[in-house]
Amino acid sequence: WAGAGEADAAASSGWGKGGIVNISQLASSHVNKASTEKPKDVSGRKRKKSESSTESNNHGSDDDDDNNSIASINSSESVLEGRTAVLPGDDETNITMVLVDKQSGLVYSSGERTNEGKRLQIGKTAGGSIEFDTNAIEEMKRLESGDNGPSFPYKTDDDDHCETPLQAYADIQSILDALCKSMGKSKSSLKIYDPYFCNGSVVNHLKSLGYTNVYNKKEDCYAVWETQGEPTFDVFITNPPYSADHIDKLMTYITSTKFGTKPWLLLMPNWVHKKDYFENSTTKNQINASYPFYVVPKKRYVYVPPPDFREKKASDVHKKSSP
Repeated sequence: WAGAGEADAAASSGWGKGGIVNISQLASSHVNKASTEKPKDVSGRKRKKSESSTESNNHGSDDDDDNNSIASINSSESVLEGRTAVLPGDDETNITMVLVDKQSGLVYSSGERTNEGKRLQIGKTAGGSIEFDTNAIEEMKRLESGDNGPSFPYKTDDDDHCETPLQAYADIQSILDALCKSMGKSKSSLKIYDPYFCNGSVVNHLKSLGYTNVYNKKEDCYAVWETQGEPTFDVFITNPPYSADHIDKLMTYITSTKFGTKPWLLLMPNWVHKKDYFENSTTKNQINASYPFYVVPKKRYVYVPPPDFREKKASDVHKKSSP
């Protein structure tokens, strides 16, 4: 892990504001704590479908129950009402039946389900209309076509599809705890932003450590950064894709003036710190210099790709990776 914060921008020996201990003391206490604590196992738990941009559609209005309501069905999850609606991008004559949970207002596909077997949420009701999640609609149509592999609203490299293990987050827990103390926040109120989405395990891993306010959604983070549409956050934590120029783009973003002096923690291979783009973005940055510290694990982390996220190969090498 490489990390930096407000104090680093001023070349101070402390972390952030509020009198956090010297980094050598923090690292020492961190190592002692990490050696005695074992992370809670949350294997097999997966996050819910991410929310993304929505598109309002007046077909399926609560005010049109007589015209759009089909029937109510009893499922193991809730009582759902069938409605007819026109999906985003479809012709007005192309009517689709969706299922609406009258109690929660959530809207589901009438036929497709997630990998966990749950109904696929494709929108929600608001102000008498259905707001469709355009990414979820694309996912639904992909599943309807028989394509059961993962899909993303941006270009990906199969070798980047690996989830960060729980141990990696446990190794920086004392740093996050110190940040909470410095900012006067609880674990549950500390806002964490991870822009790179794989399969969402970061949410469950950090939740198991007490950090429940985590933003990690299936969206093009570069497009989001371009429009400054990122969420409000207190600390930036991510394990970026190692292919192409992703790390270069990441370093440019987190060391830009618009990013400011918010603390960041990046999980990357050790060769990155010698790259020109890393040095030029941090210690040699003439405008917004920062001086990262490093946390090195005792053993290599093993990253395991989610099922069906990589093309089958003859060997087993693709089943896991370690930088």
